[in-house]
Amino acid sequence: MIIKIVERYGVFIATWKIIEYDQDGPNLRLKAEFEFSDGSRLFIRQIVLQESTFKYAYHWQDEKGLLRCRWDNSPHWPDISTHPHHKHVISNDKYLIEPSRGGDLESIFVEIEQFLSHLE
Repeated sequence: MIIKIVERYGVFIATWKIIEYDQDGPNLRLKAEFEFSDGSRLFIRQIVLQESTFKYAYHWQDEKGLLRCRWDNSPHWPDISTHPHHKHVISNDKYLIEPSRGGDLESIFVEIEQFLSHLE
């Protein structure tokens, strides 16, 4: 999965590393970090337990460490239409909680690619 993402979005990826990868049968724990061409970073955390529990958090910050977007499925925003999936974004200096399509890492990279494409 990670290798396919690196191959597809490599033009925007400056460096990447897997910090933790642990798999025991259907259980999986993954932590990874990506740095992009603009100096921003994406921190990935995924946990799969018994194929029935999938927890994730994808934290994207700019080169100064300030939040650009965080996607996760913690169930603390029950009023969001895509509950528990949501994203935290900063827009015009306002902190917003928005619906999100879920933990699909490919869609996260599509969003990041669109953002970085506008910088070029």
